[in-house]
Amino acid sequence: MPEAVVLDAYAVLAFLDAEPGAEAVAEVLRSGEPWMTLVNLGEVAYIVERERGVEAAEEVWANLRAQERPGGGQAIRWLDVDEVLVRAAAKIKAGGGVSYADSFAAAAARILGCPVMTGDREFTVVEAAGIVVHWLPPPG
Repeated sequence: MPEAVVLDAYAVLAFLDAEPGAEAVAEVLRSGEPWMTLVNLGEVAYIVERERGVEAAEEVWANLRAQERPGGGQAIRWLDVDEVLVRAAAKIKAGGGVSYADSFAAAAARILGCPVMTGDREFTVVEAAGIVVHWLPPPG
């Protein structure tokens, strides 16, 4: 059975930009069980739009939301942004040290009982709170 992993925006952006750790993310997308929340996809979209424009952001959005991923691999599974997830994210955010969007990735990992994949050092706070983090290397 493939390993479930929540992808943080950092992980997706590392993959898109072929940064260190991109291969680990690619492996999850090929043969793992990738999960995200729409809040974290929104974070990816605004960063891509700011850096590369609307068209690039729309393409990334469509690719990540596709039921059949372009080039094959596993479709990303989406944890609904419902009352349970929002409350769990708010509790993590209230603990401090992590952005609101990142608190959604951490809360998703807690709810799903799986690790979150990121290289964002803010996640040391959620790791200390008992959420498993699969760390990606920092950019070169």
